[in-house]
Amino acid sequence: MERQYEAAPGVYRLRLALWAGLGYAVLASGLIVAAGLCITLIVLAASRSLEDWRIVFPILLLGMLAITLLRALWFRSSPPEGHRLGPGEAPALREEVERIRREVGAQRLHGIVIDDSLNAAAAYLPDGFGLRQRHYLVIGLPLLQLLDRHELASVIAHEFGHFHGGHGRFGGWIYRVRVSWRRLLDGFSAQGSTSQLFFWFFRWYAPRFEERSMVLVRRQEYVADAMAARVAGAVPAASALTRVHLASDWLARRFWPDLLRPAHISSHPPAQVHLQLARALADWRGRQEAVPAWVRREQPEPDDTHPALAQRLAALGVALDMALGRPGPAAAPAMLGEALLDRLEQRFSREWLAATKPGWEARHRAAQEAERRLQILADAATRTPDEWLEYATLLEEHRPGADPVPIYREGVRQRPSHAAGHGRLGILLLRQGHGEAGLEHLERAMRLSPSLSPSLLREMDDHLPSMQEDDRLHAAVRQLHHAFGQQADAPPSSDEDLQPHALEDEPLQAVRRVLAGHPRVVAAWLVRRKAPGLSVLPHYLLLLEWGGSVASERAAVPRLTGQLTLPGTFTVLTTTERTPLLPRLRAQAGEPFYRR
Repeated sequence: MERQYEAAPGVYRLRLALWAGLGYAVLASGLIVAAGLCITLIVLAASRSLEDWRIVFPILLLGMLAITLLRALWFRSSPPEGHRLGPGEAPALREEVERIRREVGAQRLHGIVIDDSLNAAAAYLPDGFGLRQRHYLVIGLPLLQLLDRHELASVIAHEFGHFHGGHGRFGGWIYRVRVSWRRLLDGFSAQGSTSQLFFWFFRWYAPRFEERSMVLVRRQEYVADAMAARVAGAVPAASALTRVHLASDWLARRFWPDLLRPAHISSHPPAQVHLQLARALADWRGRQEAVPAWVRREQPEPDDTHPALAQRLAALGVALDMALGRPGPAAAPAMLGEALLDRLEQRFSREWLAATKPGWEARHRAAQEAERRLQILADAATRTPDEWLEYATLLEEHRPGADPVPIYREGVRQRPSHAAGHGRLGILLLRQGHGEAGLEHLERAMRLSPSLSPSLLREMDDHLPSMQEDDRLHAAVRQLHHAFGQQADAPPSSDEDLQPHALEDEPLQAVRRVLAGHPRVVAAWLVRRKAPGLSVLPHYLLLLEWGGSVASERAAVPRLTGQLTLPGTFTVLTTTERTPLLPRLRAQAGEPFYRR
C-alpha cells in the first residue's frame, strides 16, 4: 500500500474513500429499509389494509432495528481518563499550551488531562451524531518528567497539529471515520440480537478499513512533526521524538522488568512506583547521550500508526547522530508545581498498585512453583540437555547472586544447536566483561536462529560503552551488525511449528478457572511452540474467542493475562486479531479445551 500511494496517490485516496463509503452505505441502507418497512406496516395497519394482530411483531422488530442503528450512530463519550486540570491548577502549563495553540491556530481546548503514560495525545470526542467534537490535550506525567521545556513545546505543537486539521480535509475525514467505525462496533456489541448482522459486518469491516488507512495515518504524523518543528524548532522536535522513543524502549526492557522482579520473593507490589519512575527517568536522561545503532534498522510494521524514528528525523532534516543533545531541566516541576506534582505521583501510584496487585500475586504464585522446580533440578543427580538449560534459566531469574554461566555452558555443550541458550550465555559473558567469548556465542545464536538477531544486536549496542576503547571488539560488533542486521524478517525455522500443548490436567484446570471468571470468553484453544526471543522455557499460545465488544476486550484481556499461570512463557491472542497464525493455531489445537 505504501508503494501504491507513492505510484498513484489519487487512486489510493479514491479506493480509501470507497472503503469509507461502504460502511456508510451499509448503515444507511439498513436504516432506510428498517424505517421504511416499519412505517409502511404502520400505515397499512392504520388504514386497515392489514388487520391481523400479528403485524405488531414485525413492526416492533423493525422499529427496534431502526432505533438500534440510530443509537449506534449517537456517540456518548466521556473525557479521557486521568487528572483533568481544574481552575487555577498548573498555570504555567496552561499558559504554555495556550501560547502554542494560538501560534498553531487550533481550536480551543475543552480541557487538559494529565495521565500516567509516557505519551501525549490529541483526543477527539464526538457529540451526538459526530457533527460536533470536543478536543482534549492529554499529557503523560512521565513525559513531563522526561522532557525539558523546549522538547515539551514541540510535543504539544505536534498534537495541536492533529487538532488543527493540517492533514487536509480528506485526511481529517479519514481520521474521524477510523474512530467512528470502532465506536460504532462497540455500540452494536452492546445492543440486542436485532443488530447482530451489523455487528458481524463491522467486526469484519472495521479492521480492514483501518488496515487500508494506515499509509495515510503515517503521512499525517509527518505533517504534525512539521508543525512541531515550525513552532519549537527542528532540533527540539527531533530530540523529543528520540528521547521518548529510547525511554519507552528502556522502560519496557529494563525498568518495568526490574520493578516486577521482586514478585519472586514478595507477595506485595511496591507502593510508590511513580516516585521510583521519576527518579529512574531523571537518572536515565542524564546518562543517555548517544543514539544506539538499532534505531537505524527499525522499520514500521504494517499496522504501526507512526513511521520509524529514523524516517521522521530524516523528514525533519536532523541527522540521527545529532538528535540527542544534553537536555535542560525536566519540565514537570516548573509546569505543574511541586504540590500538584506530588499529588499526581501519589494518585497514579495508588492506581498502579490497585491495577497491578492481582497480576503481581499471580506472578508470585508462579515464582513459588518455579522455586520448587529449581530445587528439584538442583538436587537431580543427572539432567537432560533441556533440563540443564531450564536449570540455568531458573537460576539466572531466581538466584541473583548465583552465577548461571557454568550451567549454560554445560547446556549448550550438550545441545550445541540451542540458539536461545547460546544467546543467554553470550549476554551474561558480555555483562561479566568477557567480550570476545560473549560475541562468539551471540554470533552462534544468530546463525542458528536469525529471528534472534534484532534483540541480540540491541544487547550488543547496550554493552558497547562497557567495552571502552577496545577497537577489536568494536570492529567485531560492527561486523556482526553488517552480517545479521538485515535478518529480522528471515523465515522461521522448522522447530517453530505449532505443537500440542502436552499439559497435565492440573495446570489446564487452573487456566479454566481463570477463564470462567471472565464471562465474555466464549471458547479457548491452547498450543505450544518454540519460545520467542531468548527464553529456553516452553512458550504457549492461548487463543480466546471473545463475545463482547472490542473495547471490553482491550480492557479485560490484559487483566486476564495477569491472572494466568503456565509452566513457561505465553502469549494471549483473540479471534478478532487478524494474523495468518490463527487458522494454523486452531487447526493444530483442534477442539477448544474450554467452552463457556
